[in-house]
Amino acid sequence: MKKGKDNLPTTFDKQDAYYQQDWQDYYPTIIPLVPTDSSVLDVGCGRGGLLKYLRDKKDCFVMGLDISDDAITVCRKKDIEVIKGDVEEDRIPGTYDVIILSAVIEHLIDPLSVLNKVRDNLDKKGCLIVGVPNFSQLSARIQYLLGRNVKVFGDTEGDKKLGIQPYDHIQFFNKASLSYILEKTGYTPIEWSYHKSSFSRDPKAPLHKLLFRWIIYKLYTIDPELVSGFIAVKAVKV
Repeated sequence: MKKGKDNLPTTFDKQDAYYQQDWQDYYPTIIPLVPTDSSVLDVGCGRGGLLKYLRDKKDCFVMGLDISDDAITVCRKKDIEVIKGDVEEDRIPGTYDVIILSAVIEHLIDPLSVLNKVRDNLDKKGCLIVGVPNFSQLSARIQYLLGRNVKVFGDTEGDKKLGIQPYDHIQFFNKASLSYILEKTGYTPIEWSYHKSSFSRDPKAPLHKLLFRWIIYKLYTIDPELVSGFIAVKAVKV
């Protein structure tokens, strides 16, 4: 596992399947938005890597919710309590200072219904943190212009060359649309966070790649929304 300058893990080897990972490279986009010493529910918690970090490094009381038996087993081995359930179908018990929906709502049939639903589980002074892939990032816009489909329709290399977003993404968001659905469901966005790509510092990389990475980095410093592949927002109830 690699670590960034803040000593946070950043990514896993590419061959690891998504659901086999304890850590996702966008987690550092979420972490700064979570208050220290808060009670946290992570919806779609996976194997609990984010919750373990919040518990161990930010002194949070943590709870997970996931539909995968394998993920729940791994979480419990980390001494993380997990509720098995489907956020679209099942009642969620308890109230929390923070509810995290990270890389979740793009998979939902009715994300607005879920945002409304979790309001009842959020403490009056609590916050909702939502993270989504950025549909409008610069590289995606260029690929759309070149004729790529919005999403792929399989897992082969040929499939991946035809589309951009994964097959199981059925909703697509950018900052504007995410703000809109939050406001429509009774939340006010108060803080944004952007995934900072792992800009290559490999001195052996070809010159043109180093130049491209430098340009992307400079664009990030000017307009992170334009180049970030993942965006997150902290919102409070109106």
